[in-house]
Amino acid sequence: MKYQLTPIAALLAALPLMAQPTTDDATRLQTVEVTASKRSQMLIDVPYSITAIGASEITDRGVTDIQQMQSVVPSLFINQNAPGASRIQLRGLSQGVGYGAALVGTYLDEISLNMPDAQRSLDVPLVDMARIEVLRGPQGTLYGDGSMGGTIRFITRSPRLDKFEGSVETGFSQLSGGQTGWRTNGVLNVPLSTGVAGIRLVAGHEDLPGWVDNSVTGAKDINSAKRDFLRGKLLLRPASNVDVSAMFFHTQTDTKNSSGSNAERTIASFIPSPTKDKTDLFNLVVNADLGSVRLVSSTGYLDRKIDTTAEFTAVYAGAPFRALVMPKPTSGAAYRQDMSQKITTQELRLESDDKGPLSWTAGVYYRKTDTHAVTSDVWTDSTLRLQGGFDGTGPTNVTQTALFGELTYALSPQLSLTGGLRSFKEKAENVGSKLPSGFAPPGTPSTLYNDQAEFSATTPRLNMLWRYSPKNALYATASKGFRSGGFNSTATPRNYGPEDIVNFEIGNRGSLFGDMLQYEVAAYQSKYNNVQAQDLAPGCTPATCRALTVNTGKASGPGLDITLSAALTKSLTLDVALGYSNLTYDVKTSERNQGDPLNFVPEKTASVSLHQRFSWAKGMPGMFRLDYQHSDPVKFIVRNQGVNVSSNSIDTVNARIGLEMPTWQVYLEGKNLTDSNGVTFPGIFGLPDSRIAPRSIGVVAKLQF
Repeated sequence: MKYQLTPIAALLAALPLMAQPTTDDATRLQTVEVTASKRSQMLIDVPYSITAIGASEITDRGVTDIQQMQSVVPSLFINQNAPGASRIQLRGLSQGVGYGAALVGTYLDEISLNMPDAQRSLDVPLVDMARIEVLRGPQGTLYGDGSMGGTIRFITRSPRLDKFEGSVETGFSQLSGGQTGWRTNGVLNVPLSTGVAGIRLVAGHEDLPGWVDNSVTGAKDINSAKRDFLRGKLLLRPASNVDVSAMFFHTQTDTKNSSGSNAERTIASFIPSPTKDKTDLFNLVVNADLGSVRLVSSTGYLDRKIDTTAEFTAVYAGAPFRALVMPKPTSGAAYRQDMSQKITTQELRLESDDKGPLSWTAGVYYRKTDTHAVTSDVWTDSTLRLQGGFDGTGPTNVTQTALFGELTYALSPQLSLTGGLRSFKEKAENVGSKLPSGFAPPGTPSTLYNDQAEFSATTPRLNMLWRYSPKNALYATASKGFRSGGFNSTATPRNYGPEDIVNFEIGNRGSLFGDMLQYEVAAYQSKYNNVQAQDLAPGCTPATCRALTVNTGKASGPGLDITLSAALTKSLTLDVALGYSNLTYDVKTSERNQGDPLNFVPEKTASVSLHQRFSWAKGMPGMFRLDYQHSDPVKFIVRNQGVNVSSNSIDTVNARIGLEMPTWQVYLEGKNLTDSNGVTFPGIFGLPDSRIAPRSIGVVAKLQF
């Protein structure tokens, strides 16, 4: 870290010589309003580590999903094997590749997007967003199970009730050695009744270009994809003290093939591995100001279907399986899963009116998940099912209830204490049948499963916030996160237990040098118990057994998050984000050695951005930004299987320059300008590596009306 911090120290020494920032930059911490604590408050008053990314920054960077925004947030790392196949990791907590719920909570407005046992984070197009809030550290009190590493909140813009407006955006890009991609999206805001009702519609389509060639068939760019989405939001204000919001969101991503490849960006593929990922979501939110309290009701429904095929030819290529099930050179094998999940949620909470020294939030939460999955093996030259298929809840149905609350007391105008608690219970079941192995004697019956389990936890949090000056604040946090256990699809071990993490954190945020520097620094220590991680059952190989989840002991370690935003001149801003996490295993097990890192977690991440506003000519304003991002290699270790692989260090450079007229804008943008070809997700058990997409050059135009 000292090499990364040295230029920052030099920057701080030079800051008194810099010009004054604009008024907006100087007052950002005092004026940015967030709802991370489920109530409106200024960013500087949030008593834990948080990054708020506004609509203007999302637009300036030209990003389309959260994977492209990770450089803005310290300790955020996202692995993406294909569009829609993202694994979000925060503060060193890795979701891995086995079963298990998410470790980072994701929300669209008031509805959770997390899905039990679905190792694919739902892609949310970053179009017409009000802001993104990234809450770092366990958020077990207000957000519950699945928020051990933190919570990401995508907050959409609400309809305007007084103005008809809209926009249209279109862009084209060319991948080096790959296809041409394009995207278009539009926004339409219609006031249905001035001051009473309005609707806001957002829609878009994106052709994601491919760049991986199939060396077997000669097919080019086999990993292309298409993504469509539609979002509608209706806002009703029947009375001055009541808001009713109804949001519908539909998204579908169709991917022709995974993006795994060798260094030449080719792959020997014998079976296509397409994925279709479709989601429909509805969220009804009622806000009522009852005088001394506010009532908030959030009703949600999410219906997601994922049909995927993963090629395993390389896994089965060794003896004796190739001779048995893939006798020809063109033989191939794959694993197929069709899964659907229907999730119903209901949250009711009461919030105090923030008058006086005492403020509080109290609520109840209910969530029910119904899952159905059918899995099977696919062969090109044989009907032999080596592992057999599965038809059931795939593998978990979950019903969860929770009570939660937080109370904040202001001991003085500068000092406040917050205490929170969440108590929840969860019932999980795995019901279904597994077909016999292809090696089983004829007539062998299917194995029936009817697994039942209950999990419960109480997760507390304590916060202290000290506004030791008007523009600076010190905070300290002790918090706990929890993740339930579950069921494996293998016979031994059938179940795995829950895990939890305890986090201690101290941080400081504010502005210095006449508001020329906005900063946040947070140091933390984590203690992680009963870590859930991937393994194979004893006596198994990847070709004979599916991956399973086991509890692998304890891990602990320190971490550090740093964000800086410095006004170098009135028009030039430098942004820096650094993340460090050294969470390692404390005990030796059959899978891990003491000191081994958690799988798929980089120790250090860093980004540096320069952003400038200027004029091309009189009356022709322009912008330019340059972004650099670094992440350390990640490891995947399962020692009892002889697996110890790692990715590469990833360094990328993006740039964007544009002309910004009042009603239209045009931008030239480049991504991965150095054409880095590093491995982001190491291939395991014979599967191919995932690599960063090649250099892309594109043009984007936008029109407002």
